[in-house]
Amino acid sequence: MSEGTSQSFPRVRRIQVGYSPAEDRVLMRLELVTGEQRSAWIPRRVMSRLMPRLNEALKRSHPAGEGQPAADAVMAMEHVAARSELAGQRQKTDDSAAKEREEHERTDARQLEDGSYLITQERIDLQQGQLLVGVLGHDLPSSSGLAQTPRPVGALSLSRAQAHELLRLLTEQAEQAQWGLGRSVSWLRWLKGRRRDGDR
Repeated sequence: MSEGTSQSFPRVRRIQVGYSPAEDRVLMRLELVTGEQRSAWIPRRVMSRLMPRLNEALKRSHPAGEGQPAADAVMAMEHVAARSELAGQRQKTDDSAAKEREEHERTDARQLEDGSYLITQERIDLQQGQLLVGVLGHDLPSSSGLAQTPRPVGALSLSRAQAHELLRLLTEQAEQAQWGLGRSVSWLRWLKGRRRDGDR
């Protein structure tokens, strides 16, 4: 990654995203390609940077933009197409996912290190058509002050469709938290409004 070339990020295979009202943080459960599980706790301050930066990376890298950020209407149309694409992929991979789960359940849990981290920095880069999203943080429970340098917790290599899905998930959790961050992805809010109008 251009902002952290000296740092090596563990590769993430799968994520789950949720919000904890007790912690007032978004939780990303990361499954690394090694099988290790990590909990990445993301506070509002980091989300307020991560969401607009991911949105900006998607807009600036859109083929129709020709070097300029793509318009909101273009992003909204691409988002609809991305959701359809991912839905089709999920249907095709249901059987292989079931086999993967069986293998995962047979894995000796003692070999998996389940670490928890407070995320304090994010890295976003575009390489060979893939959006790379990395997070850095500190071990939890943390020592007082968090003076030490944050370490790489995990990185995702995403297609445009997958990046759209991640942005949607993060936006939903930020809205559930009532953090007022949805303005940074105005086209996604417009799309949700259109869907609600269509339901009437």
